[in-house]
Amino acid sequence: MLGGRIRVPTVGGPVMLNVPAGSNTGTSLRLKGRGLLDRKSGQRGDQYVKLKVVLPDKPDAALKEFLEKWEAGRAYDPRKAMEQFT
Repeated sequence: MLGGRIRVPTVGGPVMLNVPAGSNTGTSLRLKGRGLLDRKSGQRGDQYVKLKVVLPDKPDAALKEFLEKWEAGRAYDPRKAMEQFT
């Protein structure tokens, strides 16, 4: 939700990736020049990272209370965005 930095493995070794705030599961981020080596040109291609947002198994009480208060009165329907794919 807030974004941050994560360690990502690449063919050349691990790098730190900046994840923008608001990123969601399925978002693809590009690591320019961190992919496989092209034998003809001698340059590296790009590596793409697909995000998978994982929530804690048991969120602490403060987080749960905050989310319940935040959600109250909001008409957001996460399934509505999925209607375009059906």
